[in-house]
Amino acid sequence: MILWLNALSMAEPFPQDTTEQSAYRAFEALVAEEDMAIDLTQAALLIACIEYPDLDMAHYTAQLDAFARRVRALLALPDHDVLPQLPSEVEPLAVIHALNGVLFEQERFHGNRTDYYNPANSFLNKVLEEHTGIPISLSVLYIEVGRRVGLHIDGIGLPYHFVVRCRSSEGYVYIDVFDGGRLLDEQQCRELIYRMRGRKVKIQAHWFEPVSHKQLLFRMLQNLKHIYLRNEAYTQVLAVCNRLLLLDPSLALEWRDRGMVHLQLKHYGRALSDLKTYLKLAPRARDRDEIIGHIKTIRQMISMMN
Repeated sequence: MILWLNALSMAEPFPQDTTEQSAYRAFEALVAEEDMAIDLTQAALLIACIEYPDLDMAHYTAQLDAFARRVRALLALPDHDVLPQLPSEVEPLAVIHALNGVLFEQERFHGNRTDYYNPANSFLNKVLEEHTGIPISLSVLYIEVGRRVGLHIDGIGLPYHFVVRCRSSEGYVYIDVFDGGRLLDEQQCRELIYRMRGRKVKIQAHWFEPVSHKQLLFRMLQNLKHIYLRNEAYTQVLAVCNRLLLLDPSLALEWRDRGMVHLQLKHYGRALSDLKTYLKLAPRARDRDEIIGHIKTIRQMISMMN
């Protein structure tokens, strides 16, 4: 009877859990906004709720506000909570140096090179507590403190590495937040890609285009998904998959992956629904026969347990 009810509720993205539902619904409402209106601080902290459901979001937001006040003080800027725009007489490069001074010299934020695949590196609350993270979580920190100072900073999703970029009077400046805020030009970014890859690759122009807020959150969640999969933490993988599908429900592979996670967790009804959706979105998928085999097995399991 329990499994029959589970099959009836296949459309639900997760089993009944009020804490997870609350965090999921809050994230759903946030990412339904226009892209540039999405508050990255709130979105990143809601992602962190996967692991820390009781975290105090106001506490961590206040830390970002405090960093911004210190940057504004260095630049003799007005002490507003969030400057809507950087005053025209202030050179963006001066703001970058002030940001680097506060975040990397005074606070000593740095990339976690010794424990890179620790899930904590992806959570903004832990980044703020431990002062270490991976490129994309440190980028959110940098972008959000910069926004509070009135400086627009873009995320740049280079392959193998995430950096941020700002337009100055001298052109674009790239900042490697994983490497202590090191300033780069485009050629140095190319060399970074070659070094990460281990050989020269054909550079694609779109690699240097700013990512949207949703794309940034998607990449953050993808990183977290792979880390949890390495640790076989399937309940957390499921929570990540739910949010990935909120950001882009058209991606067939995400339906497949969530279906396989449901199967791993023995949520047979939900697994069946997701895998059927995958085949509908990708009717010529290379793994079609394998997925059909899983669907047959799931149906047999449901039949045996009813």
